[in-house]
Amino acid sequence: MNYCLMCQGRINEYFDFAWVLSLQQPRKSFLCKNCHNNFMILINHPNCPGCGRRMNKKELCVDCKKWEKIYDDLLGNTALYEYNEAMKTYFERFKFMGDYYYFNIFNEELKTVIQKKYSKGWLYVPIPLSFQSFQIRMFNQVEALFSGLKLTDLLVVKSCEKIQQSKLNRRERLTMSQPFILNTHSGVKVEATNIVLLDDIYTTGRTLYHAAIIMKNAGAREIKSITLAR
Repeated sequence: MNYCLMCQGRINEYFDFAWVLSLQQPRKSFLCKNCHNNFMILINHPNCPGCGRRMNKKELCVDCKKWEKIYDDLLGNTALYEYNEAMKTYFERFKFMGDYYYFNIFNEELKTVIQKKYSKGWLYVPIPLSFQSFQIRMFNQVEALFSGLKLTDLLVVKSCEKIQQSKLNRRERLTMSQPFILNTHSGVKVEATNIVLLDDIYTTGRTLYHAAIIMKNAGAREIKSITLAR
């Protein structure tokens, strides 16, 4: 019997006859049905093709129209879930309370989406964590969320004094200076490669576009992104 990580209630799993005949391996559930329903799946709603934000119809949001004036190509971010109260609680436990095991809740889903959209010929590049943040958390939440994939560490944070973005307001996020540099010790040639940037939350897009600039300047051919939440 499994227990829900969010509410600690029992998870009652049901296997129908068709599933038994399929001979598929059972996938462990980490959320009960009620808790899972508290997370808003963005694929079920019209969303912005630039960042994945939920919209009334499929069109660029105000933020992406601004990014479009600055950059030649938008990231076409794929976000799985909306950043609602349930997702906020999830990240409080996972990132800020440091419960590493919570990565399991969305790991398989994230891997399935990225392997479906960006399989052969793409490098998976996680947004890095500053040394200061790593010392506090002791793990990179992005690498944890996407664990099981072959990740390429092409980015490093310039300074260990990087301010946590969760402590910044919207204006401060948008005016942040470039926090990243290319990881010259990765041994991977970036020129003419296709890059998928991986992050946990797309808020203003500032972090991902900072990362995209580094990849573009290094010669990357195409740059996209995937996040758990928007």
